[in-house]
Amino acid sequence: MSDNPTPPIMSLLQRGTDKFPRFVISKSDQIGNPLYWDSESERWLENENKATVFANLNHVMWEHHRLMMEGLEGQPCHRFTMPLQLELYGQKPDLAELRDWLERAVRILVRAPDCGYGPEGSVGVVFADYTKLREKKP
Repeated sequence: MSDNPTPPIMSLLQRGTDKFPRFVISKSDQIGNPLYWDSESERWLENENKATVFANLNHVMWEHHRLMMEGLEGQPCHRFTMPLQLELYGQKPDLAELRDWLERAVRILVRAPDCGYGPEGSVGVVFADYTKLREKKP
């Protein structure tokens, strides 16, 4: 295994319409040559029309995450945590409803094309685990 991991170059392609957005996972090599993910057969296909079309953005993002992690299999993992605070003004929501809203509304963007996949020799994978959401008491 290489000391310098390189994840597959994958993209989430938006298909459908603004009212009914749909998503497809694609990957390509350095010169293009796109392939499309079919989750039923667990294979990359050349024909986009046979790819899995996701209606739910969260589902396609978790599938994308799973595929990225497969590409990093065998690499040592070093975990770091950082605080992320949410201030919610107004009526106090039900915790389950808040988790659901966060899952749908919040996106953490990693600008890999501009900044690289991580510090030299590493790939950073950032995600939020909303199941650990707790109210902070004053």
